[in-house]
Amino acid sequence: MEVLISSKFTIIDDNYETKTIKLGNDDPNESEEIGESATRECKSYVFHSAENKLIRLIDTPGIGDTNGLEQDEKNFENILWYISYHKYLNGICILLKPNNSRLNVIFKFCIQELLSHLHKNAKDNIVFCFTNARETHYRPGNTKPLLEKQLEDLKKQSRTDVEIKVNKDTMYCFDNESFRFLAAIKNDMQFTNSEERNFAESWKKSVDESLRLIEYLLKRRPHIIKDTLSLNNARNIVIFLSKPLAEIGQLIQTNINLIREKQEEIDNSNKTINELKDRLYISQIDLEPVKLGYPRTVCTNISCIEFLQIERTNSIKTDYVKHCCQHCFLRFSKSNVINNKALRFCSAIKLSGTCKVCGCHWNKHMHVTYENKYVINDIVDKNVELQITIKKTDQEIKKAIVNEHQKRIDQLQQEQQKINEVSFRFAQFLRQNAIAAFNDAYADYLDLFIKEEKIKKSANPSYYDERILKGLETTRDSYMKQVEVIKKAIENNDSSKPPIPPKEIAELEQQLYNLPLNGLTLKKLKYEAERSQTDIFRYTENHYMPAWKSVSNKTSFKSNPFAKIFGKGW
Repeated sequence: MEVLISSKFTIIDDNYETKTIKLGNDDPNESEEIGESATRECKSYVFHSAENKLIRLIDTPGIGDTNGLEQDEKNFENILWYISYHKYLNGICILLKPNNSRLNVIFKFCIQELLSHLHKNAKDNIVFCFTNARETHYRPGNTKPLLEKQLEDLKKQSRTDVEIKVNKDTMYCFDNESFRFLAAIKNDMQFTNSEERNFAESWKKSVDESLRLIEYLLKRRPHIIKDTLSLNNARNIVIFLSKPLAEIGQLIQTNINLIREKQEEIDNSNKTINELKDRLYISQIDLEPVKLGYPRTVCTNISCIEFLQIERTNSIKTDYVKHCCQHCFLRFSKSNVINNKALRFCSAIKLSGTCKVCGCHWNKHMHVTYENKYVINDIVDKNVELQITIKKTDQEIKKAIVNEHQKRIDQLQQEQQKINEVSFRFAQFLRQNAIAAFNDAYADYLDLFIKEEKIKKSANPSYYDERILKGLETTRDSYMKQVEVIKKAIENNDSSKPPIPPKEIAELEQQLYNLPLNGLTLKKLKYEAERSQTDIFRYTENHYMPAWKSVSNKTSFKSNPFAKIFGKGW
């Protein structure tokens, strides 16, 4: 029996003996372990039909994988990478059981994760396919009301007007028992006439539903994949930039503080300009990402970090000294991301969720691939040198120095404002274009750095300069206020906040890199974060060539069901 997709199943004979039926060759992409999710990676099966039409079925890994939520994240990455090789999708089929008691437990997560990755333009291409539907007389069964409720809850939660239809046009019922019957009789299994009639009816019903599905999808406007890819590219930009942006935010506050210290030193000094000549520069910190020899898992908890003074400054940096997994080869873990669920599968984390090395919970850990080296640059203002050259008074020169320093503070604050504006635009794009909501990692990182600054303050309150902490808190408060504005605008269909087109995302990213003081550093940090996350997935397709392609007589193939859809150009 020729099959396109390898299959293996067990069947019970008349003597109640178990017999294993195996079709096709072993496929490493299909797991045959009992209880395991079947498909491991995306794979295409291409049917050559009438008039040179191709029907490409893309088999994807399931959502709600038996290996857990972390595997789901890997599967989504695989799916998005795979479909990027195509221009459009006619249909997105969500497979469900018609009577699944676990639906209310796993369905909400699975649907929300899926829809958060899809552009809202895909809503009219989504259909629901119910498998093993003979037991419910080829109807959706108890799953339908649960499906409707979950979609309605999701719509309210996301505060959008995006509606996914649940009706006969978008629901299709199948059963593969007739396929198993054909495979079984090829392996000398015996069935009664009554059973054969039931299988024949099941075959006819499933074929009819398949044709109805294809006909419906052909009438839909194809979903342009670049829309969904643009959405997910924007998601990736947000993910990869979230930590660097927060690091730059912390750096800006630190550098502003260094300038203010210099202002106060000069303003309060009784020394002459000649005596201060060697102190008229500004010390500014830059970040240089340094790639680690191996990825590592570190703990960010207060008990596992140390604070070190940055050379030649009064500023303090955080040092993640507890390396809980020195060579962490945890695959498909988002690197340099806090509270990453995949870390539960790091070899340093016990089943209880605590670390074998430090004893802290997994959500206090971070999988890192680079560290930041702090580089001190001394900046000498040319205008100040000019003031000295033309022999201005000491008081005039001091005033000029303080004013020039203030200009740099203003420039740093303007760059922080720009970072917040772009981060807000990213958040707006995702909220307006995704079917489901998303997590805001930029705010999470600001929270992490604010927490670290508070720890520094507690460790040495008399020495700590609170202006850095207040600057970070102001940055976060300003950002969150903007996010609340867009939330309400979307909820109220406010036309003053029109959707951001996908092409604008790359432009916004470039605006960040064009920042005069911090753009280059940000670009280097983002590149290092992105480089470490590169994954390569296999891209393979199986082609099914109908027999008429290799024989001269095509007459016997004119009854092929696809001819009814694609025409009679056989």
